[in-house]
This record gives sequence, structure tokens and C-alpha cells, in this order.
Amino acid sequence: MFLRILSLAGPLWVYATIAVLIYGIVLERNRFDWFALALGAVALLTTALFLSSTHRLFLDEDIYINVASNLTRAPVNQLTVMGGPNEIQVSTYNKEPVGWPVLLSFAFLIAGRSETVAFWFARLLFALAVAALYQLARELLQTRGQALLAAILFGATPVCVWYSVSTGTDMPSALMGILGMWGLVTGNGPLAAAGFAFAAQTRLELLVLIPLVWLSPKISPQWKIGAAALALFEIVHVVWLMSVAPVLARAAELSAAFGLRYVRRNLFDNLKYFFDPFGFPILVSVFVAVFLWKKVRRPVAEGDALIVWIFGLFAVYLCFFAGSFDMNPRYSIQMVAPMTILAASLANRPVWIGALLLSAIVPATHRYETTPYFKALETDHRLSTQFASQINPDDLIVSGAQEVFINHGRSAISAPFASTGKIRLEDEIRKHGKVWYHAGVRANIPNSEEWRADRWVKSNFRLRLIDSHEVGGYSIAFYEILLKRVDREARQASTFPGQRGGCDRGLV
Repeated sequence: MFLRILSLAGPLWVYATIAVLIYGIVLERNRFDWFALALGAVALLTTALFLSSTHRLFLDEDIYINVASNLTRAPVNQLTVMGGPNEIQVSTYNKEPVGWPVLLSFAFLIAGRSETVAFWFARLLFALAVAALYQLARELLQTRGQALLAAILFGATPVCVWYSVSTGTDMPSALMGILGMWGLVTGNGPLAAAGFAFAAQTRLELLVLIPLVWLSPKISPQWKIGAAALALFEIVHVVWLMSVAPVLARAAELSAAFGLRYVRRNLFDNLKYFFDPFGFPILVSVFVAVFLWKKVRRPVAEGDALIVWIFGLFAVYLCFFAGSFDMNPRYSIQMVAPMTILAASLANRPVWIGALLLSAIVPATHRYETTPYFKALETDHRLSTQFASQINPDDLIVSGAQEVFINHGRSAISAPFASTGKIRLEDEIRKHGKVWYHAGVRANIPNSEEWRADRWVKSNFRLRLIDSHEVGGYSIAFYEILLKRVDREARQASTFPGQRGGCDRGLV
């Protein structure tokens, strides 16, 4: 019952936040520097010309697309566990904030529900983030040239470029953080409150920015209260997450998601990341360090909010089990904006401007190697989408990543959910023309939900192997689920539409 309330209340809070955010932006219309739009257009064109539309986060992005698709039909935060693109038979409450899926659902309502729309909307948000950063820098820095430098550094930082086409939460939350800071420095209460609240509704760690509204003398008392009201749901959401944290930690095979034990490793990894000339614009990090050193020597109010922005998030990631930027560089995106502004504030000579730009070019030319696990997930996703396009619309797929198949127009059921009731799955098999089982990469990880579900399916049903692949030590396989034993002739007559010759390998 409580999760049902959360699933209904979450989107409503986001809708209210969006309304306030639009109001705050309208109030800033007289401050617009239209050069920002030209800068955003260049950023959009650059991503269109040089970056292909592909997932950067496998499974997470598919989940957001599935939730956003469901929001186009009903204002409920739900992830489909069993059903199809137009029918939800069983759903669950998605534990991630609903801000980004709500925003994406507006794009789906206008242009249709598809991955293509999601990718192009992600590009648009990246372009808007570059434009908004320029607008914020114009308020904070002395010259237009410095503001332009800050925007270029942000847009050219490799991690921002890489995730500019991602349908994950990283760039949307960075955009909202920038808008909230813009409202803070201009004294625009609605923009500050809604920007920071929406950032937190997209990524929970950005709740650390809300106190900036309460502490600012430029923001009126009513909008300080408004900021608290808009962030209230996410505070409740965090309380709920803390109550179920032990369960989530056990599922991830952790003793705790947050703890001081992670600080040493994360501190070393994160400093190494920021001062790696081939992974991050190193002079941005150096200039930020110089800014902090000068501030310590001669305390002034300049840049205080930006410093809190940087170190507030840095402290959160230090205590997080996956807070290593060496392992998850995308987390650093939330800190790039204030860092580039602080760095640009010290670039008052052409030589420093040139040096900063050069430090951004060097990592951009560096070739990155993905991990075997990432390559396996990439292959798994590609094979799954191909499989979905080859089977009949009335077929059913059992998979640990059911949202991938649902997003591509097929009916699917979560394998871990199916493993809770054999009779339920048998009923579904009888209702559909054919039922297929996808044993993906995560089914290879011992003691994971998908691994246990894979063992259950293989021990309770007859499976006919359709196709299999081995990538980086991980196996990916597709089967047909059979209720009864079939003879050889029937198996040969019941081949998969896209099956290659010689794939009839008998029962597993």
C-alpha cells in the first residue's frame, strides 16, 4: 500500500516542480543572452555529427524508457514486470527517482515512444546544459569570453561528451543543478527552488544542494519554504530507501551501500581521475585547486555556492560503495559544471585560456577501452533487440531484462518474477503462440536474482536452444520453452524465424 502511494505521489510532485521551473525560467527572460542558444545549437549539431545513438548504461536506460512509456498512459511510477508495450499486467515501484522518466514521457507524448526519440531528447538536454552553463557563467564571471570558455570546457569534457547521448539521469540532473544555481545567483526563488528540487528528483544525491536555497540571503522566505516543499517527496523516498537498504545491500552482495570503509579507496581513485591528463581536463582541476588555495589565503564570498556544490557531492560519493570515478566516471558529471566555472574565473590571459582548452583536447583524443562486462552487456542488448524484431508479436519472452523486449514492442515477463510461480508461467505459455527464454549476461553472475531464476527455469521446463554466444567470458543464450516433449520432426518444423542452420541442439 505504501509503495502504491509513492508511485502515485512521485510523478505529481515532479509535475508541480516542472510548473514552478517553467515559471522561474520565464521570470529570467530579460536576462537571456541569446548567444547561449547558438552555443547550444553547436553542441546539438556536434553530438549529431560525431556520436552514434547507442546506450551508455545498459539496463538502467531501458528501465527509464519503460517507466517513461508507462507514464504516457497514466501518471504512475511503475516498471512493467509482466505485460507488453500497451498492457501492464504486473508492475513494480521503481526505486530510482521519477524526475527523468516524467521529463522523458513529455518527449514521448509529442514524438512517440521509441529509443530513437529518447536518444535525440538526451542530445537536446546536453545542448541545453551547455547553453544554461554559459548563462550561469555570464552571471558569475567578469567577461563573456570567460563564460564561453566555461561552457566549452563543460561540453568538451570527455565524460560529458560520452554521456551526451545517454538516456540515463546524469545529464538531466546536471542541467537542473545548473538551472537551480542560476536562480540562486540571480535571486530567482522559483528557479532556484525548482531547479535544485528537480535535480534531486532525478538523482537523490543532489539533495545536498537544497540547503543552498535556505542559506541564500537573495531568496525570499516563501521560496525557501517552497524549496523544502518541492524536495519533501524525495526526503520521504530516501527514508523509505534507508528502511529497505539492508535488503537492497544483500541483493547487491554488500554489507552496506554507504560507509566510511569506502572513503580511502574512493578518495584515491577520484583524485587520480581528476588529475589524469588523459581522462579529464587536468588544468581544470589545477585551476580549481589554485582557486581554493587563494580563497584560503584571503577569504571572500566569491564562489562559495560553487564550492559547496563541488565538495557536497564529492563527500557523498566518497562514502558510496560505487563512488569511485575510476569505476563510474559518469558520477563526476555533477561536479564538472562548477569546476569549469571556477577554472574559467582565473583564465584572464590568452595563455591560460589556450592552456585550458588544450587540456580539454588531450583527453578527447585518448582512446578508451571498455571492460569485458560492458562489451558483454552491449552485445547482449544488441542480440536482444534483434531477437525481438524476429519473433511474432503474440509471442512471450521470459527474461531478466524484460524491459528491453517490452520497449521494442514485444510481451515479456521478468524471469525472477516468473520463478516465484510455475503455474503462472505455464498459464502464460498456453496463452501465447510461443514462449522464449533469454538467459542474459547477468544470469552468469552467481547468486544474483537472474542467476537463481536461470537455474529455476532450466530445472522446471524443457528448453530448446535457439542461439548462443560467448562474449568476454559471459554466455548469452536464447531458448524456446516447451511444456511437453516433442519429437524430432516437430522440432525441425518449429524452427525460429531467424534461426541459422544447424542450431537444433536438442533439449537442455
